[in-house]
Amino acid sequence: MKKTILFICILFLLFLVGCQHRDIKEGQVYIVKESDSLKEHTDDILQIEGRIPFQKYDNDFWAQREPGKIFLTVSPDGQEIYFMERLELVETEQVIMGDPEDRVRIICENLETAEQKIVATNIPFVTKTLWNNSGDKVAFGGGGRLTIYDVQKEKLIMEDKLSQETIINFFWSPTNDNKLYSEQPELSNGSIYYLDSLKVTEAYGTREESYFKGRLDANYYYGTQWDLVTGGINTVILEKHGDVVKNVIPGRFRDSYQRALVAVGDQGFGLYYVKDINAPEEVIELTKDYVYDVKFVTDGKIAFTTKKQDYKDNLFYLHLVDSNGKQKHKFEVHGASISLMPDGTTGYINGPGWQQVDFAAEKLLPANTDTLTPAENEKNQIYQTLRGAMATLYDFQLKGDRSQTGLKNFFANTDNPHQWAYTDMELLFRQEIPSPIHIYTMKMKLKKHETNFTNDTASVIIGVELKTPSGETESLDYALELVKIEENWLVTGFSTFPASPERQEIEVIIESTIAAIQKGELFPDRFLPEATEIGQIQFWRSGINHLATTAQNANLVKVLLQSTNNDQPALYELILEKSVQGAWKPSELNQLK
Repeated sequence: MKKTILFICILFLLFLVGCQHRDIKEGQVYIVKESDSLKEHTDDILQIEGRIPFQKYDNDFWAQREPGKIFLTVSPDGQEIYFMERLELVETEQVIMGDPEDRVRIICENLETAEQKIVATNIPFVTKTLWNNSGDKVAFGGGGRLTIYDVQKEKLIMEDKLSQETIINFFWSPTNDNKLYSEQPELSNGSIYYLDSLKVTEAYGTREESYFKGRLDANYYYGTQWDLVTGGINTVILEKHGDVVKNVIPGRFRDSYQRALVAVGDQGFGLYYVKDINAPEEVIELTKDYVYDVKFVTDGKIAFTTKKQDYKDNLFYLHLVDSNGKQKHKFEVHGASISLMPDGTTGYINGPGWQQVDFAAEKLLPANTDTLTPAENEKNQIYQTLRGAMATLYDFQLKGDRSQTGLKNFFANTDNPHQWAYTDMELLFRQEIPSPIHIYTMKMKLKKHETNFTNDTASVIIGVELKTPSGETESLDYALELVKIEENWLVTGFSTFPASPERQEIEVIIESTIAAIQKGELFPDRFLPEATEIGQIQFWRSGINHLATTAQNANLVKVLLQSTNNDQPALYELILEKSVQGAWKPSELNQLK
């Protein structure tokens, strides 16, 4: 007995000596009791306390750092730290609406020598950092990008392959230091990466039904598993070889703290909080909205972000919820992604200024944003109009909302040449939406723009990405014309291309077509009054039944003709189609009103 006690004391002393290397402590602290040895649990109750997922460290080395750098992690041996800093890049595909796409680089610094080296550059804002069990590889994730760094070889692994994938979540295998599970937007159980052989196994190519997503304690893990009956995804508890110990809740696992966890709906809509995995039926729904990011922070509080539905600014809400599921604060922030310091007390929000959040004091520090120039203010006003206009369009097409306020605030008809976005929207509002939905999320990027401040006009091409709770997604580009009227920017044309040679060519064809119709030589069963004028000319792609992004790639044109019929204003739609030989020919004429 005495020998046993002596042996335990020696082991304990050796552990203390190993911790004295530096005053930085590995804080992935397991709070486990005697159930550390796997044994059967009666009545489906796991007799464990879980873990606090934070790392304690001496923060003196970070206190005096300059702004614009965010501390990510300490190496397991306590010798190196990793941090990210913002990259100021040329604005390409700038985000108009949705999570800002900050670009950063990751730097590794040796704490003994202060030597620094760049680990990765030009990657998205990092929101998650995880080491494998042996501490020789570290993975950084954020903005749909996964970056994996081999510490011993000092190089990135599978960089080319990973740069082409969209990975929104990941976790290391508990039994294989070179195996990593990934999650994609449409696949909770996505690809599996084998870093030693540099191979990838797709979801359909593996027999693994459960993917590891997080750690519960020293022996148990969280994972996601397909429900073969419903087709949905469930968050489950696994032992380290992948066997399911307990089914907890439908949805995708996101984070845990002791015995609590949060999961999002399978498409990212809705956030669900389970305070105790032993009572999974007591689920608290924190929101129905689309959740951009969610994390447990200090003291078991929950921080998550949703979109603010105000199109004047591209703002978000940062929600702070206590351990009972009650919301304590809702802050307006400039971004939707959260980078949490390893100790869980401080966070940073992406976007302008990288706002700092003190989660312990529950305070948001103001963003350090620069004063905008007149040109930047003008650009912001154009962005506001684009956000409001596209929201008005999609709120009708998806939800069936006919916003007269949005119609008046964001659209206009103009002449010379005729561009009638206001009329387009009025005609659209006449349609019925058969199966409206109640919620969706939109991201909008600026792909091309040309502004003429002298004439108060602007031409833009934007990309719009939509997602609904049912899993429907859509990515479409739009070419819009804007005009400034009484200090307000308004959308005046969808795919009208007023300065293009194609528009002038079409106008000549339309004039002869109108004359032929009036003489009865074309569409003899259709009538056009004598005093008929050419209105808006709009370019389409018939193959995808969508507005064209350039006049050159259009193969269908819709022309609005205005006239008077029996002393009443009349509106007609003339359709022309491009033949294989490139000739435009009229194909249809209809009266709209």
